[in-house]
Amino acid sequence: MASPRRSWSLPLLPLEIIQEIFYRTPAEALVRSKPTCKKWHALITNKSFINKHLQRSKERPQERFIRIFDKVRIMDPITRTSAASPIPNELLQHQYNINTLIYTLMVHCDGLMLVAYRGWKCRSDGSILPNIALWNPLLNKIKWVEQAAGCITSSDYYGIGYNGDGNYKLVRFTCRPFEVEGFEDVPEVEIYEFETSSWRTVGGKVDVDVEITRKCVSVMGNMYWVAYRCWKEDEKFIRVFDFSDETFKDICFCPPSYGDNSHLSCFNGDSLSLLLQQDEASRKIEVWVSSKLGDGDVTFSKYFSLSGPDLPALRVQAKAARPVYCFVKPKSVIVWCVEVEGEGTDEACSCCTLYEIDEDGVKSKKVTERNYARDYSRAFVCGYAYVPSTLYFLFAKLSFCSLFVDLLPCIS
Repeated sequence: MASPRRSWSLPLLPLEIIQEIFYRTPAEALVRSKPTCKKWHALITNKSFINKHLQRSKERPQERFIRIFDKVRIMDPITRTSAASPIPNELLQHQYNINTLIYTLMVHCDGLMLVAYRGWKCRSDGSILPNIALWNPLLNKIKWVEQAAGCITSSDYYGIGYNGDGNYKLVRFTCRPFEVEGFEDVPEVEIYEFETSSWRTVGGKVDVDVEITRKCVSVMGNMYWVAYRCWKEDEKFIRVFDFSDETFKDICFCPPSYGDNSHLSCFNGDSLSLLLQQDEASRKIEVWVSSKLGDGDVTFSKYFSLSGPDLPALRVQAKAARPVYCFVKPKSVIVWCVEVEGEGTDEACSCCTLYEIDEDGVKSKKVTERNYARDYSRAFVCGYAYVPSTLYFLFAKLSFCSLFVDLLPCIS
């Protein structure tokens, strides 16, 4: 018997209903769906829709983990499923190569990854080869940002965010300028404006006595770093670059940490979190979260802690990739970290392991991938908790309209 025909069709629904459905649809599904309806095509590629979809994603974070080795792998921490895609040729063929990413900065903001290599090289004409890129992993597209005219040093730091009008920017500054030859000529803080596709100097330099670590995160349009004064290394604090008034601020002290085993991330989309672990012997784990950012005084409070010799070492050695984590349940974290199996034997290998940890202990463990490379520090590069988006209009400001063109076959 023939099955009854459907009495309705999704493309025939009113646009308002379709729009509401699409607002609730993950970005990956929007890209994969490949609808043929011109009405859908116009909706999904509309700048206002993309902005609203991104805002809805922030209200209901659909976080993923992203890491890079021989491929780009994006992991859903809830379903424990992952998808792999090729590393963009622009990264593979670049002078610095994506395999050096362990020595670079990678920060996520609204579905875009800021990739900044620590180093520089001149072209044959004397101009500087770009070492800053914006990358949308979902669309697997990348755009290099031309460097400013000023001096580039190995102590350069970068951040990404936006001001109150939603205009995206990059910030570049130099930490420890006294360690740079000719540091008197080190540039002041510089801003890259996507609206004008140009750099400008905003004045000021980082205090010479402040050490800013590579632990950083972009939250609600601002960049946050863990920092400390050179003579008070055990007294760490949070330094923020506010993209609205383009100034640095110190907003709060961090809880006491255990050497380098502290890891900064976001919490609930509007707060900071710190994952701390003690030494190899105790392996005590503490999770701290801050009060809401922008609501006056910011303070950290302990979210939960646990201890025991059976807890995993979330970072096996100082040069290993840092763990990446997110929150999926109250008093619980999902952590993706690098481990070593069979260390000291001929069959030693590194593996990427997904843990669910709450205040009662390790709830689950899943090895997601193994690699038999001897250099464990480069075997897996874990990035950040990442929220996919179809954001593309930033690249149009950079005359990179091919990103929009390449998106059309996916949604047409």
